[in-house]
Amino acid sequence: MSEIQKQLVGTIIIIILVTVIYLIAKNFVINKLLKKAKRKSDKKALTTITVTTNVLKYLLYLVSMLMILDVWGVDTKALLTSLGVVGVIVGLALQDLLKDIIAGTAILTEDQFQVGDNIKIGDFRGDVISLGLKTTKIRAYSGEIKIIANRNITEVINYSLKASKSVVDVPTSYADDIDKVKKAIENACQKLKNEDYITEDIQILGVEELADSSVNIRVVATTKPTYNYTFKRALLEEVIREFKKENLTIPYPQVEVHNEK
Repeated sequence: MSEIQKQLVGTIIIIILVTVIYLIAKNFVINKLLKKAKRKSDKKALTTITVTTNVLKYLLYLVSMLMILDVWGVDTKALLTSLGVVGVIVGLALQDLLKDIIAGTAILTEDQFQVGDNIKIGDFRGDVISLGLKTTKIRAYSGEIKIIANRNITEVINYSLKASKSVVDVPTSYADDIDKVKKAIENACQKLKNEDYITEDIQILGVEELADSSVNIRVVATTKPTYNYTFKRALLEEVIREFKKENLTIPYPQVEVHNEK
């Protein structure tokens, strides 16, 4: 077998070996994290799987390239030494990219947010749909997608870390009996207490404000993260049904006009 044939065979063996190692390592990472996800968070597992497999892929690409060059007689030690000098120059030219990678790594290791979390960066709020080492993509409720470099993420409000508090002021009429009104609101709350997004008992705190056109009664509920508005909408719908059933008045702004003679 000639020298070139040996080099070709060596190259093929390296490619096959590295591919097999990558596939085995990838499956191990995925299976390990998915088992962990059953006890913790699917979102975190998804994020970590994506980033880990990408890092693993590029690392194996680099190793296989050096091994192939070595098979073909290239002095890889001298090459690495020269690359060290070039790396400094390239590093200076790619400072922003390196900052993105460092910031992306910090986001992951510090568990600031994950794929699927609802967050706010600056004035933009939405769900995280992609979290990479360079950029993060956030989709707003109305559909817009914001792509932001990780180095620019300095302050984050994460609405998905802990339970949400839903505070709802139910407007009622001055003309209706307050006890009858509170009973109707209590009935509305009873219909929602078994919803899976409710994490604690719903509380009716009582009269919160004597407004111009209504008596506002405050209701408070603790919900799963970001479900506070879901509860508010559902409660107001049930309140309307209960008020109609009990012939209670749903107040609206009124203006009194006095004519002077």
